[in-house]
Amino acid sequence: MRAALALVMLAGFFVLAVGIVAGLGILAYVLFERGQTGGGWWLVALAVFVGAPLMYAVVVAIWARPRAEGVPLGRAEHPELWRHVDELAAIAGARSPDEIHLVDKANAGVWERGGTRYMELGLPWVAGMTIGELRSVLAHELGHYGGGHTRLSALTARAQTALGLVSRTDTAFVGVLWAWARLYALAAASESRKHERFADEVSVAAAGREASMRSLLRGGPLGVAWQDYKRWYVSMAVLAGRTPPLLEGFRAYLDHPRRVHQLREIEPLLAAQEPTSVFDSHPPIRERVATIGRTSPVSGGVAEAVDERSSWPLLDGLPPEQVAALVEVQGPPIAWEELARLAGPVLVRRNADVLRHAGRVSKVGETVADVLRALEGAQLHKLTGAPVDASLTRAEVHDAAVETVTELLGCMVADVLVSTGRAQLELNWGGLFVLRTADGAAVYPDDLVAPAVRDANQVADVRRRLQTLGVDGL
Repeated sequence: MRAALALVMLAGFFVLAVGIVAGLGILAYVLFERGQTGGGWWLVALAVFVGAPLMYAVVVAIWARPRAEGVPLGRAEHPELWRHVDELAAIAGARSPDEIHLVDKANAGVWERGGTRYMELGLPWVAGMTIGELRSVLAHELGHYGGGHTRLSALTARAQTALGLVSRTDTAFVGVLWAWARLYALAAASESRKHERFADEVSVAAAGREASMRSLLRGGPLGVAWQDYKRWYVSMAVLAGRTPPLLEGFRAYLDHPRRVHQLREIEPLLAAQEPTSVFDSHPPIRERVATIGRTSPVSGGVAEAVDERSSWPLLDGLPPEQVAALVEVQGPPIAWEELARLAGPVLVRRNADVLRHAGRVSKVGETVADVLRALEGAQLHKLTGAPVDASLTRAEVHDAAVETVTELLGCMVADVLVSTGRAQLELNWGGLFVLRTADGAAVYPDDLVAPAVRDANQVADVRRRLQTLGVDGL
């Protein structure tokens, strides 16, 4: 019933839009018949103004097609991955996808077009999950095939494209169209959440409750890790125009004890803080995990033991140049350690300049000494300004400011010490760089400055430590 209601609402949106245009045309005709040509032409112009976005949206939607992106993972090159997919498809009562593509995002999805089935797997999930967790993800997506959820996906995707375009551009009656679009989104979201619950049930039946819950909790942190890895490590490759072993680098990032601890720490936080809305297409992670936890074991189902082997080897044989193209890196090969020496100073200078700019704009000042004085005077938020997201709580704004200024001030200190020859940069998978001083001591910039950013009473101690390292002007 909900699926039918959503489709009726979708059709009704366009009936309403066409009805508005037709009504304006009829009124214009009546005015012309009465000799009121001025008013008639005004209504014609209004009808064109309203109808043009509608026609444009329909044409765009008709020609819209989902496209397979990313790196294809063929059967011949990745037989073990396909063995898992085929096995899980049989359990889900579905036909396996015809193509699997590795994509640059922490997500997974399925769709079909013209009878051809496609599956997308996010690189950070394949690289960072265990076999058991990844099997849960695969089973969930295959559950959408088994439930018939993808059969109408092309139609609804095109219609939603048109709906979005019309409701954004049709300013004359935007209030009416926007309200109808929201009603449709409410009905569609309810049906989509039903599909997700069905797919979760398939996941539990195929991979077990424990693996299903763990994969849901693990997905968000792996997305955070992937973005951090690209921001601090892949960006060095882009700066230098060189290509390090990118997959191996992400694996080294994830395996570092500090990263392991950080990702475990944010799992419950991300789940607890996930916002919810009646318009969401997916139930919140915490709700899905709780529902799975209450599910009774399926009679004759899979064993609850989770396959703890890393799913990383499923990507064996993936050409490095394809991974590089996926994350938009190009250039001759280079080792990570050499890349850090080559591009590291440029990267820390760029990030240091961000804090210097903030210091100039806020009148705090642009040196390490200026920033420390601002922190000592409890002026942390002068450096970050007002939050862009008004929905954030005061605590969330403060935590974000602490994290940002810690990273940038660490880069500023690193830039000062490297540019004056007092230290060299070395790669550190647990925190980007280690500063190696002339006497061989290792200094971690973020850890060094973090106490001063978190607590104004710690600034004096941090200042003394920086002076010992040779940072001048403090």
